[in-house]
Amino acid sequence: MSDDITDPTPNFSEVLSRAVQARGLSLDRIRARLEAAGVPVSNATLSYWQSGRSLPTRARSLRTLVELEAILQLEPGTLIELIRTADGRTRHRLFAWQTVVPSGELAEQILGEMGLEVSGRISRVSVHDTLSLDADRCETSLLTRQVLRAERTGVQAFPVVYQQEGDEDGAPEIEAVFGCHVGNVVEVPEQQLMVAEMVLPRPLQRGELVLTEHLVAIKPAPSDLMTRSIVDQVREVVMAIQFHPHAVPKSVETFVLASINDPDAPESDVAPVPVIDNQAQIVKLDAAPGVHGLRWTWD
Repeated sequence: MSDDITDPTPNFSEVLSRAVQARGLSLDRIRARLEAAGVPVSNATLSYWQSGRSLPTRARSLRTLVELEAILQLEPGTLIELIRTADGRTRHRLFAWQTVVPSGELAEQILGEMGLEVSGRISRVSVHDTLSLDADRCETSLLTRQVLRAERTGVQAFPVVYQQEGDEDGAPEIEAVFGCHVGNVVEVPEQQLMVAEMVLPRPLQRGELVLTEHLVAIKPAPSDLMTRSIVDQVREVVMAIQFHPHAVPKSVETFVLASINDPDAPESDVAPVPVIDNQAQIVKLDAAPGVHGLRWTWD
């Protein structure tokens, strides 16, 4: 049997222990490096992970695992892939949302500090987005209506992450329309990023469905792109654009990207979309994880 620390059969503690031995680092030195990277962890916690007494299953532990993999010179995802949640999904699967959410690493850090998770607690059954543009070809608002399903009993909040386009500093604003209210909001104006906690009227039972609606008020900026990031498969995705009668694009097309943060990510499912009565829309059933988008060309 191979002693390679990347053997796919070992468990988390075995792989971690072998990697620590291979690097010749003490737990105290690893702790110091993690602290320097901004993810402090106690020696006791590291020891528990190494012995298998406990595992880093909390969402906020993801960044710690990323830094730990770098310190131990492991391939990205080596440790994360070995952590499984209660529903059997790997943390690598949950961590993949960073590739489809704008400013993924920063958003993940903010959500961790807010005590929110993007996946595993609540999921989307359907999501309907309507983007509005004005006569100056600027996006002004995004209305989102969605049906959510609780994956765990006691869930009472869900996150919204939005980053708008444009060159000027300033974050978008969010307001509740139906079935929820705005909780904590973190804005990063220099990156035009907003991370919001949307709170439901009461805790949900596992499997319970709810309808929510919220509106993101966008600081007007010229736009030729609309995206919807999907972390897990969604039964129904609707993306609609309401153009101003005096500013209708020459053409519109749909596309899918594997990552929103990689400019070289390959595109798929590119197809033209008709514009009728100043409106364009696409409806997708059983939409796969990825970045689903609409883009348009002006005169």
